[in-house]
Amino acid sequence: MKKITLIAAFILIAGLTGLFAQHININPIPSFNYQLTALNTGFQERLSHGTPGREKRDMDVVISSSSTSPIPVFAKVWLAKDGIVVKGPYTIFLDQLLSVPISDGQWGVIIKCDWDVAASVWID
Repeated sequence: MKKITLIAAFILIAGLTGLFAQHININPIPSFNYQLTALNTGFQERLSHGTPGREKRDMDVVISSSSTSPIPVFAKVWLAKDGIVVKGPYTIFLDQLLSVPISDGQWGVIIKCDWDVAASVWID
């Protein structure tokens, strides 16, 4: 009985750890120079009710860092519409502008980076 309890506790702790590891911090679009710390970070467009969205727009993403590492710093970026990932992954390097055409609707961005960087996300 003790073995079963121990195994059940281990599985519960492992499951909760995996659940919390997938937590994504959500920030508004536009956001400028938001500090990311080696985690998944999300940005979500806030649409006001009654305001029609433009049909053709561009989602723009830039990452920057003060790191002097000889290893190239990069991030993976996914675009989601209405909570479903529909574009990506894109790989962007420091100070590189990623501009992806998007349609109307409510869009979001998910950024995964293994380094501490600042991200800017906006829509043109």
